[in-house]
Amino acid sequence: MSLRFDHFRLDPAALQIFREDVQLDAPPQVVEVLCHLIQNADRVVPRQELLDRFWPRAGTGGDAALNTCIRRIRTLLEDDADAPRYIQTRPRAGYRFVGALIDGVQPPPPARRRLFRPVLAVGLTAALAVGGAAWAWASGLLSRPEQRIAIEPAQGLCEYVLFPHFNAGLRESLLAQVSHSLPAGYSVVSDSQHAELHARVSVRQTAQQTVVVLTLLDEGAGRLLWSGEFSEATDMENYVPLQRSLAKRMAAGLTQALDRHS
Repeated sequence: MSLRFDHFRLDPAALQIFREDVQLDAPPQVVEVLCHLIQNADRVVPRQELLDRFWPRAGTGGDAALNTCIRRIRTLLEDDADAPRYIQTRPRAGYRFVGALIDGVQPPPPARRRLFRPVLAVGLTAALAVGGAAWAWASGLLSRPEQRIAIEPAQGLCEYVLFPHFNAGLRESLLAQVSHSLPAGYSVVSDSQHAELHARVSVRQTAQQTVVVLTLLDEGAGRLLWSGEFSEATDMENYVPLQRSLAKRMAAGLTQALDRHS
């Protein structure tokens, strides 16, 4: 469903923005960030939430990327940071969309009386068909195509390596956990070229703390579906329990994200 405000219309699925009927030149990520702000207009969206969701692998460069993105959104909307009509900055808190959304659903034109019964019949038929399809889906008579997920090799973001095989073991533990917890309609594949969804893992590790970010992407549609960050204290004596604990939490987060995506 399109998002409308003033003279603008956003298509969240296609990641496109229009002014009147003219498509504006905007990178998909800029539109996606704007959509996220609009869809959460009832609250201030923290900067860290935006960084975790859209720049999970950017490290210290994420702040600059977010600042640039917000500036591009304001330029796109011809908004003024000092007197915002759409994107309001809350110092040390985040950003909030303050524009007025327009209901994009237009009422149908009044039907002529002689056409009322046929139109009503068609409407009832369509409703019954939709209801029957929903019942069949819920009953298992119909099923959506299975989606394949590739768990990609974990990437280290540190300048040095504490444990040379930590990332490989973390991925193995995650594969083992995910294989037992995937919702119906999903499967794990070893070849990422044959996967619709990709789970990417990045690791930052010090002697005190290990931080892992798991990101779920639909690369075919160019969309980031979900991202989660997990951290625990680093055990310098035995890192295997740490791998298992992080993998279990990551698998639970991924499962919940897939349930919402279904």
